[in-house]
Amino acid sequence: MKAWEITKFGANIVLGNRQMPIIRKGNEILVKVKAATVNPIDVRMTEGYGDELLSKWKQVDERSCTSTSRLPLVAGRDLSGEVVEVGSQVTEFKVGDEVIATVTDTINTVKKPSNVSHVEGVALAYTTATAWNSLCCVGRLNSENAKYNRVLIHGGSGGVGISAIQLLKALNIEKVVATSSKSNLDIIQNLGDEGPFDVILSCVDTDLSRWSDKCMGIWRNCIHLSLVSPMLRDSDRYGVPLGLLSTAFKYFERSFSSLKNGRLFSYTFFVPNKECMEFYGKALESGKMKPIIEEEMPFMDMPKAYEKVGKLHGKGKTVVNFDL
Repeated sequence: MKAWEITKFGANIVLGNRQMPIIRKGNEILVKVKAATVNPIDVRMTEGYGDELLSKWKQVDERSCTSTSRLPLVAGRDLSGEVVEVGSQVTEFKVGDEVIATVTDTINTVKKPSNVSHVEGVALAYTTATAWNSLCCVGRLNSENAKYNRVLIHGGSGGVGISAIQLLKALNIEKVVATSSKSNLDIIQNLGDEGPFDVILSCVDTDLSRWSDKCMGIWRNCIHLSLVSPMLRDSDRYGVPLGLLSTAFKYFERSFSSLKNGRLFSYTFFVPNKECMEFYGKALESGKMKPIIEEEMPFMDMPKAYEKVGKLHGKGKTVVNFDL
């Protein structure tokens, strides 16, 4: 089968031939991809971001005593498509079902609502899973307590920001306020009337992050969540042992600063979650979440999609339609 891949970090993606995947476990399904998104993390991975730690992780997973290369690498975090084969233990899906998934295993797959296309269905899958883990799993927001909480989001125009805003509104949040990448300290100072905020989610690396803690309550069990962890970057720079030590030091330094005022701080990541995917499917079906697609590109324009997303100035998601 055809797949866009890299054979050297920092090089352009190229169209190569890959062996068709086969089902190896009873709980797996095989999906013919109809659409997928390109995310900034995909672009950075092709540049070698995180390879030091992720290569070690692969080595451990494969129980190998020698260094393991991740090349050639096919990037991608989500998909929408049609089930073409199911494992012996799969009962939830059958051949012909249209599904949306984040790339892990069957448990993070849901049936695509009939009222959205594959392009629309996949648009916010990965970013919603990222926002869900941050706000609902780590931040402990849910449909019961959301109406009593106020949330500030840095980077509200990006993919995770767009998903987080819609997710919070679907949960009936009391108030959600977002800043864009062009924000400055004046904006934060003017947010006093909107706060105090119970939860802050930083989707981008910005000086506003630390300053915005002033907009949180004191000793009110507030939490600042940051998707900008130094773990992969520091592991690439210093090696895995020192990189993890550096990350731990920065985390404890940041946490201690917050704890002095009775606030919490935590780095968060994308973590696949079945409950999230089920919520996402229902939200798409009901219209509570709507995909914001900046550009739809054909499969053969994948390099252009990577180039576009790599500029980090999008106003919506870039989705690749495999049928075009």
